[in-house]
Amino acid sequence: MQISNDTPALNYVEYFTKQLPIDLATMAALRDELAVRQGALSAAQDAIKDRDAARRELEAAKAEAASIKVDAKADRDAAAQALAEAQANASKLNDAASAASNDAIAREKAVAAREKQVATAEAALTKDQEQLAQQQATLVADRAALEARVKAFQDKVAALSA
Repeated sequence: MQISNDTPALNYVEYFTKQLPIDLATMAALRDELAVRQGALSAAQDAIKDRDAARRELEAAKAEAASIKVDAKADRDAAAQALAEAQANASKLNDAASAASNDAIAREKAVAAREKQVATAEAALTKDQEQLAQQQATLVADRAALEARVKAFQDKVAALSA
């Protein structure tokens, strides 16, 4: 605490005419930099949320694809068994064998359609993973650029305050 009055009095006119505009400009630049930094943080948070959502969608799609594959394999096995039984009983049950054969063909078409759906879903998942990887690379580059800008700004502030 200073109790003696040995410091010169503050010249308000000189301060308001010379130093205040400089201080205001510095504060405006700081405000703008903080707005940019907040925008970058929001973008990073959004990217993390998007990545988590994409991961959940990928897991759900993989589970669905596995379920479809199991069902398709079961349908294929059932169709193959029905076809084998129809061929074994072909001499006695010619009419029943042709009906079972038609049923087996229909099931195989359904299996092929399901396999095509699974292939399409896997291709879409692969594309989504590539896009996610690109977005992550962009995020890393943006973060590095932001950190460089922040460092440069901090250097400027340090130079101004020194």
